[in-house]
Amino acid sequence: MRAKVLSPIRIVTSIFALAVFFTILPVGAAAQIGDNFVYVMTNKSPHNSIATFRRAGDGALTFSHETPTGGSGTGPNGADPLGSQDSLVLSGDGLVLLAVNAGSNEISVLARRGGALRLLSKAFSGGTFPNSITLSGDLVYVLNSTGDSPNVTGFRLDVNGRLHWIATVDLPSGSAGANDIRFAPDGSELLVTISATNQILVFRVANDGTAGNPVAQASAGNSPFGIRFGHNSDAIISEAAGSVSSYQLTGADMLSVISGGVSDTQNATCWISVPRDGKFALVSNTGSGTLSSYSIDANGSLALLNAVAANPGGAPIDSALSRDGKFLYVDESAQGKVLIFRLSDGSLTQLGSVSLREGIQGIAAQ
Repeated sequence: MRAKVLSPIRIVTSIFALAVFFTILPVGAAAQIGDNFVYVMTNKSPHNSIATFRRAGDGALTFSHETPTGGSGTGPNGADPLGSQDSLVLSGDGLVLLAVNAGSNEISVLARRGGALRLLSKAFSGGTFPNSITLSGDLVYVLNSTGDSPNVTGFRLDVNGRLHWIATVDLPSGSAGANDIRFAPDGSELLVTISATNQILVFRVANDGTAGNPVAQASAGNSPFGIRFGHNSDAIISEAAGSVSSYQLTGADMLSVISGGVSDTQNATCWISVPRDGKFALVSNTGSGTLSSYSIDANGSLALLNAVAANPGGAPIDSALSRDGKFLYVDESAQGKVLIFRLSDGSLTQLGSVSLREGIQGIAAQ
């Protein structure tokens, strides 16, 4: 789907969504939109929280404060406690954070007020073990990845930062352990990856925000995991088997393969970040302790740029790029660190790290 005309309802919804994110912050908060922050979810059990770091012009991080989510994480559980990407997401304007509480089956809404991050609300996720969440305008969907009926559940975010349930759609049989949920850039579809069944699910999203039944297709590479979008709304998906694939969304709610299973020769290629210009993809190879880089051309084709763009060791997982595309921040959950890299033309230079605690997962950056 290269271009799509928005319906009048969706245009109104988008305008309303902008009002939401500015209304839930007090007068004067707009002056903070230009601030640079990195947010890390501690995933603590029983008291999950968000650690806020101020980002300097050279990429360095300085701890600012820690804000409870009101729910429970899972605590330390190996290198990858949640088995997912996008457990913490930031709205496009940088004003609202959404976090999953996998240990208490809740999701939290936070926003910056009075110079600090503040919890606005929390809600039942609609299922068991929420591990990934996505946002488009005022529409929120969460992936509930385990239990008897793994599902995706949708909510509307109101002007007070509260979530209101609108839909729950069950995943196909055998989908336990799904890994990522992501809106297409225009909000008209949802994608979900399921590494255990080697499937990608595509959900059509109606104008009222409800998701239809998923259309499943086999992944081009083995064990699809993280989802990002590049040029022309092309989906770029990392694969735990050690590769990345790219796809074009079609009008039939399917994915047409552009580049299938492009290997990076590394192990456990699960997490992926793509800068706003869509020219590169950076992936974390948790099993190899490395990061790899890919180039993305204007047609969405992938080429391996550097199999070992950085070699920090350990088990790097979740990552986030600064909005200017100059810095990459990577969680290292097993050691409780956030790794800091400079990005230039697809090349990474490690600048240092900051320490938190074991079990962290979920990271977002401005």
